[in-house]
Amino acid sequence: YAVFASVCEDPDAPTLVFSEPRKLTDRACVMMNKPTVLSTGEWLFPMTMWQDYVMKGCWGVVLSEDTQVGSFAVKSADNGKTFSVLGCVTPDPKTVVFDENMLLEKQDGVLAMYIRTRYGIGVSYSYDRGESWTETKDSGLGGPDSRFHIRRLPSGRVLLLNHYQFKGRNNLAAFLSEDDGATFPYVLMLDERDQVSYPDCTLDADGGIVITYDRQRGGWSSSFAVLYRHAREILTARVTEADIMAGKLVDEKSYLARVISKLGKYAHEEERNVFGEHHRFTNREAAEKLANLTDKGQILAKLFAWYPIPCFAVNGVDVVALDACIARFDASETVDVAALTEIVSLVRGATAEKEKGEPMVTRIKEFVKEHLLEEITTEALAERLGISRYYMIHLFKTATGTTIGAYRRALRMTEAKHRLLASEDRIADIAADCGYEDAGYFSRLFAEREGLTPSEYRSLHKK
Repeated sequence: YAVFASVCEDPDAPTLVFSEPRKLTDRACVMMNKPTVLSTGEWLFPMTMWQDYVMKGCWGVVLSEDTQVGSFAVKSADNGKTFSVLGCVTPDPKTVVFDENMLLEKQDGVLAMYIRTRYGIGVSYSYDRGESWTETKDSGLGGPDSRFHIRRLPSGRVLLLNHYQFKGRNNLAAFLSEDDGATFPYVLMLDERDQVSYPDCTLDADGGIVITYDRQRGGWSSSFAVLYRHAREILTARVTEADIMAGKLVDEKSYLARVISKLGKYAHEEERNVFGEHHRFTNREAAEKLANLTDKGQILAKLFAWYPIPCFAVNGVDVVALDACIARFDASETVDVAALTEIVSLVRGATAEKEKGEPMVTRIKEFVKEHLLEEITTEALAERLGISRYYMIHLFKTATGTTIGAYRRALRMTEAKHRLLASEDRIADIAADCGYEDAGYFSRLFAEREGLTPSEYRSLHKK
């Protein structure tokens, strides 16, 4: 695994000719997003080394023990002749799987690294031009754990291609910021359909923003018959900043959702083994396969990785029967294959009909926000929401990458930060208002998480 470069000296020639590939670095495996040209003229490339289990699962590569995983910044100061690996961001493996990253230079010279995460888009900052990075935080930009695109335009505005008010990978949109990425008030819908993802863009000679993305990639379908019903398209759109700011196309050259590539059937499909074998198992066979793991926690985790139930489908699960089966399974001295078979059957049989109202994870988040200062147990929360406690915990962890308790603690800390910057209130009062009875404990916890005391944080960020 390594990243290589090949150069075409004449990109406008009828036939493109590329140089022999040369290795840039063997410290990262993925370089899929565009570089950033800094105000100093240097090139900054985003690259990543994915986690060991991802490398092994995708390509059969086993990383050595000393391999550093995470999101890297790689710099070239001589127009691509040589490259040097700068600092690395190591996001929480519970929240990041495919950390496809992009870089943006802020107007004050601070570098921002945006990273794909389970909760949307994470962000880390470098105050020393990429040598070191802060801990990854939620940028607040949202997203359905999919690739995005961010860059500064010649006008100075910041462009973001991401999903808007999404339920899955739908509603791909273009956003525009006039305050260096702090807010994105302008939105233009590019494609409202499901399974539109992986946007990229460049600029044309007239200043237009030319965007490419895919639709219905196919993914890990259970059969080729299902796969062939997917569009498997590459599309393009051409918009301008004026279009985005108007929320509609106003430039006569602009257009949306033009298909530029569409796949037919795969050749030699009978020779391909691209789908997870568990799709072919009977319930009993799946249970017996899972039972080989022996550890009950690993068994259930593997089961829900095989057959994830979307948030909106939880009402299709027989909660009473499922909880009873899980309780019986947990209570057995050995792995109870019969109980596990029942669990598999209930999980696989969950309806895919959309739940009326808001998705369950959204309901959980809103409830926690509304009762932020209360110490409500997961049992009580599940009872209030009318959902299986086990499924509630699983769904929330799968969708957000964190636990409900950790989410509550993060909200409290975020609220405390807001109060520190927006008021001159005493730190003890802020701590109490945010659910921390002991101001000393709050200050110690704050310093551990942020590397600064509350007073230092207030002073630094207000400046």
